[in-house]
Amino acid sequence: MTRYTGAEALQFVLDTSDEESTFSSEEERDYSDDRLYFEERLDPAVDRISDENVACSLSPSTATRRTGSNGNQKENVAKRAKTNIQTSNKESTLSWKTETDIDMVPQTLRFLPARELGPQLSSADTHTPQTLFKMFFSENAVSTLCHNTNAQAAGAIAKGRKFKWTDVSISEMYRYIGLVFYMAMVKVSSIKDYWRQDSLFSLPFPATIMARERYRTISWNVHMSHPDADKENDRKRGTPEHDRLFRVKPLMETIRHACKSIYHPRRNLAVDERMVACKAHTGMTQYMKAKPTRWGFKLFVLADSSNGYTLDFSVYTGKNNFPTGHGHMML
Repeated sequence: MTRYTGAEALQFVLDTSDEESTFSSEEERDYSDDRLYFEERLDPAVDRISDENVACSLSPSTATRRTGSNGNQKENVAKRAKTNIQTSNKESTLSWKTETDIDMVPQTLRFLPARELGPQLSSADTHTPQTLFKMFFSENAVSTLCHNTNAQAAGAIAKGRKFKWTDVSISEMYRYIGLVFYMAMVKVSSIKDYWRQDSLFSLPFPATIMARERYRTISWNVHMSHPDADKENDRKRGTPEHDRLFRVKPLMETIRHACKSIYHPRRNLAVDERMVACKAHTGMTQYMKAKPTRWGFKLFVLADSSNGYTLDFSVYTGKNNFPTGHGHMML
């Protein structure tokens, strides 16, 4: 009977296992980890295994397998052990918690609203649909809309477009927006059908607001941003400075500010995706199979969980080819 020390016995078993066993990548990784554990435990200064405690009985046929390529096998074992130690150190550095870490309960923040909860409207005031609408579409915002629309029409006429134009006023722009909302609720096959008077199902309302040709010319030229600023932004196309929402930013920012200023949320908030129906080919429309509205603009919305009121929103403009380092939400 041949007697070996603990270290020699372990090394012999490891060398033999390298010759006879084949593992999958996952099994080999587990096997290497176990082997590394025992190799680290065989520290002569700490855990030397004495001859009296460990005795290995080896058959002659098994002992002969230690000849031949043992030198290369030992070298490979040493390389794998070194790699495993480096991987183990890296994983321990990247781990969030260990078993000895004490769980820390996060501090509970008190809910201290700066304003009265809910709509910031005086109960003493009388509010009509028009006054409530103007909280989101203020006269200042509509004035900017009129100025840019008139500038767009002037530029189109200067380029040779043939249509009759007089500058649109704030009151007329409000009437135009009212017609847009009306047409969104009352559907007919074409725009001209809203002004038809020779049908049993004719609609008298649009003709009382403005003439059909006036509606069409405003629709051709309506502009939220200034045309000159649009050209400057278009020159930046293909660079990180290009803003895909530039043409709607003036009105959009006004609405976002109004959403936050005229309502104070309750304690529980929700962040979710919301679809605005649209099938226009803008390069920003998305297809969301799981949403009730599948085609349209995707918005990231901050809402009051108690009633769904929109406090803030951000329009998703598509994949960004210029990484910002802030993730998916910062677009």
